[in-house]
Amino acid sequence: MASTFAFSWGLWTPLLVGLAPSSLTVPLIILGGFGPFVGALITLRFTGRSIRGWLRSNLRYRIPIRWYAIALAVPPLFIVAGSVVYVSVFDSSFALDELASLWMFPLALGLTFFLGGGQEELGWRGLAQPALQDGVSALSASLLVGVVWFVWHVPLFYVPESSQAGVPMVPYAVAVVATAVVLGWLYNTSGSLLIPWLYHASLNPAGMFFLAGVAGLRTAAGYGSYAVLVAAVAIGLIVYYGPTNLAAKTRVRLSELV
Repeated sequence: MASTFAFSWGLWTPLLVGLAPSSLTVPLIILGGFGPFVGALITLRFTGRSIRGWLRSNLRYRIPIRWYAIALAVPPLFIVAGSVVYVSVFDSSFALDELASLWMFPLALGLTFFLGGGQEELGWRGLAQPALQDGVSALSASLLVGVVWFVWHVPLFYVPESSQAGVPMVPYAVAVVATAVVLGWLYNTSGSLLIPWLYHASLNPAGMFFLAGVAGLRTAAGYGSYAVLVAAVAIGLIVYYGPTNLAAKTRVRLSELV
């Protein structure tokens, strides 16, 4: 974890204190996003584990296609449902004319899969989750990773061109921790890191389809509506599957991966 924070925050700190030119803002944000992966590689090397074996065990792709469909479809569904709740409860209005064109989603999905957040899963769910699950329940591991995941993002709230800038921090924290539970369930149930990776890649551009407009999503009520829905689903998963494995089978352990 320390190497993850050192790498990412080391790149983002110049943006916070005004030492980096504006032309480097986006490149440094993107590069810093590889901190979880870099931290995973350093940890594996330091502990003498095989990086190739870890990747091979994690990136299983011969799994039921329904998991790929769930990973792709659920994030936009959460966003759309959250916008309906926001409009209904807070007496807002739809802004359908502001929605992005549908063709932009697959393009953004590809970018976020490799560069815009999806790759974080190599560190969060790919290493931290199974490493913690060697000693604690899947729920405890998911919550711990979720809290660390949120704290890791905190500097970006103060970088104007980041996707976190202008987002209300408390609802964001709730959404991140709840999403960590959902991703923990996906990882342990599918047995493949590709599924939470694809979910994360789908989640980031899904905000373009908040039916009350992106500005609505960035309000406490808008983001809070989305966060509450994700939290409700996370609680449902915990109740249904139980905290031990957060799945209908034994949780993934790092000791079994490498």
